[in-house]
This record gives sequence, structure tokens and C-alpha cells, in this order.
Amino acid sequence: MRPVSSTLVVDAAILVPVVLGRMAGAMVNAQRRCALITTDRAIAEAGRRIELGLKRPDMTDVLNEVAGQMTVVPLALLSGDIARAEEVLRDTVPNRSGSITDAHLLALGWAADADIWTHDRDFAGAGIATWSTINLMRALSA
Repeated sequence: MRPVSSTLVVDAAILVPVVLGRMAGAMVNAQRRCALITTDRAIAEAGRRIELGLKRPDMTDVLNEVAGQMTVVPLALLSGDIARAEEVLRDTVPNRSGSITDAHLLALGWAADADIWTHDRDFAGAGIATWSTINLMRALSA
């Protein structure tokens, strides 16, 4: 197994369970070893899932606390790389749906020379390392 990069881009799909307390320990463990970054779009997406999908608007303050513990990069700073990331994501094998919704995370990964912490498969073949929670925890404990 390759080593984890010193910086990890955190997907909204990771933020939601962290906010709900299901992966708080994983977040703490990752923060001990890596700089955690995400985009303002990922924070907004997590907020929508928590408020509208899960109907837990009471957890918005927790999301803000979690976001405050990482670097949140505005989408505007990545605009130059997002179009290229969209093109790459359209062509990845697992993503034959053509979904480009996570292009901002790929662009941030490139910009920060970082791996991505996600449960999505959309990044396979995009030229960036991705980590599921279980494999990330295994790699960080090695």
C-alpha cells in the first residue's frame, strides 16, 4: 500500500457521517497525520444533505465546527482547473454516467498535490489517489 499524502481532500460524503458522529474518530485520526482540505462547494453539499436529506438542520453548527478544523478553499480559486477536471471525470471508466459533480475535488487535489478521502469511485482512472475510510485508517496506522 502506498503512503497517504500529507494533505487530504475531504469529500462531502465523508463530512456527513463525521458530523453525525459516525466517523468522528476517523476524522481525528486523519487530522493527526494529514492536513485536511475541502471546497466551499463540498461544505454546502454536506449542509444540504444534512438539512434537507436527513432533515437535521440542528446539525449545521456541527458541520461548521468540522469545517473550521480544515482549510476550505473557495471554488473561485480553482476555476482554471475545474474545466480540465470535468473533462477527465467524463472519461473515467467507472464514471460512464458522465457525472462531473466532483470535478472541484479533483481540481483541488491537483492544486494541493493531495489524495482524496472519499467513498466515490468516480475518481478511478483520473490520476489521483483516493482513500476509503477503512483503507485510510489502515494506512495511517501502519
